[in-house]
Amino acid sequence: MPLWAQPATLPDTQRLFGEGRAQLGATAAREPLDLARAASRLGVARGITSFQRFGYIERNGQSNLAVPLGQFAVQDQPSQAVACIDDIVPWLQRLKRQAREKGATTRLVQAERSASQSVFDVIAQPNQPNRWQAVLLALAAAETVMRSGSGFKTQPIPLLRPEWVPAADDGSPEFRLALSFALQATAFARGRPIDPVRRHWAPLDDQRPSRFATTGDVSRLRLAADPGVVMQGREGVADAVALLERRMLDAKAAGQRVFPLQAAARAHAHAADIAAWVAGAVDTDRTLGLACALMALDRRLWAEQIVPLSAPSDRNASPDDAWLVLRLAHLNGPLPNGARVPCDPAILRRLASGDAATAITLALRRLRAAGLRCSVRAGVASPSTARLWAAALAFPVHPRTTLHFVRRLDPSFLAAVSPHPESAQEHFA
Repeated sequence: MPLWAQPATLPDTQRLFGEGRAQLGATAAREPLDLARAASRLGVARGITSFQRFGYIERNGQSNLAVPLGQFAVQDQPSQAVACIDDIVPWLQRLKRQAREKGATTRLVQAERSASQSVFDVIAQPNQPNRWQAVLLALAAAETVMRSGSGFKTQPIPLLRPEWVPAADDGSPEFRLALSFALQATAFARGRPIDPVRRHWAPLDDQRPSRFATTGDVSRLRLAADPGVVMQGREGVADAVALLERRMLDAKAAGQRVFPLQAAARAHAHAADIAAWVAGAVDTDRTLGLACALMALDRRLWAEQIVPLSAPSDRNASPDDAWLVLRLAHLNGPLPNGARVPCDPAILRRLASGDAATAITLALRRLRAAGLRCSVRAGVASPSTARLWAAALAFPVHPRTTLHFVRRLDPSFLAAVSPHPESAQEHFA
């Protein structure tokens, strides 16, 4: 029901109800969410400032009761970011149908309600990044339920346009790290990812990546069991480590000894954000939860568009030197001298088990063989920190960042490669 801030005459009110309608394009709004989207994107006329929502509850004896559900304020300036919701509206409608089917699990019903409410909240206040992140987390939570076999006919989160990134970017290290994690792949060809990491989160059809991989006939359809799906969506550190272990196992089976992860364009992890992660100052579960939803970003559009992204407040912050040793032992490309550091899965296994000292010793041995003489001779960390160090390897960095790590650990290394640091940097990049 509409609310006015100023008195309205009877002719004005008659005109409103005579011509009033809510449309999205050529389609009439039939759901509360449709009306909210229309009001946020196009605004309203006739002096309406907000709408009062009511829910009709059926009690015993089919006696209906109208319950107030709050107000929806009309924005003075319609937000263009609300158009991002168009990406998921059909998906939300399918999820709603699945949640209303007989036999739907309580978890699926709750996931659908949470997703719908988070979308309604962000439409009401589209300029708050935390509300957009709440939508992403709700989508990932719904996918988590689907992976258990409930409501999977809804299909995975559909492709999201790149504009989701500036809408949800709150300037936090959690969001930037989530983006770098979500968009990485084994390699890229003209900006298109080769073997992206989303397959470790959900069982996807090889021929149709926008759909779940299923098995069985139509009457007994179920999700296919995929050993590559190793992320569980419960603990961020465990999911990051599990993805790394699986990637290294796949690389070993293919006879490859390079680190099998590479950053997407304009989605590298900042050294300052990784420093916050290894220091325990990052919400790891939230980071990986956001990453699971951001894996649905449209890679073709991402490669074609320049999307603004926030930067750390302290750009000079850097992780511990001991972690830099581990990072340089896990490179997707060669060192500035052209030498490659073979990826040793034993380093990750040691870190994951909490043995940082042995992991650093193994990494130093690899780097010395490649000609890098590090200032670090040994290192030690608590088991919990060692696991954080292991998980931090899942965030790809830019070649220039890696060059900075090399310069910090062995200042004489670049001079030995080239008397001109600029040429060494060009060679490395």
